[in-house]
Amino acid sequence: MIRKHRFAVTLASLLAILYSTVPLFAQGEAKWFVLRNHEVGNCWTATLVRIDGQYTSTFEQKAGGPYDTEAHAVERQRALENAGTCS
Repeated sequence: MIRKHRFAVTLASLLAILYSTVPLFAQGEAKWFVLRNHEVGNCWTATLVRIDGQYTSTFEQKAGGPYDTEAHAVERQRALENAGTCS
């Protein structure tokens, strides 16, 4: 279980880095979201880019958003953690 968790956290960190560099053509379409790994239950904030009319991510569930600011996304993440939805 710990090995799965470490893998998920490492993968999530890598994806966050990749998603943080928004292409110039899509900068106006980026919004903040709270993402949740459905297997591990951890949540984090990230910006997603709208492609073909949808904000897409790889395999994470959207747990909140879209938000215009990171502060709003962090507020939602804290509420989910307090409710026990996110670890």
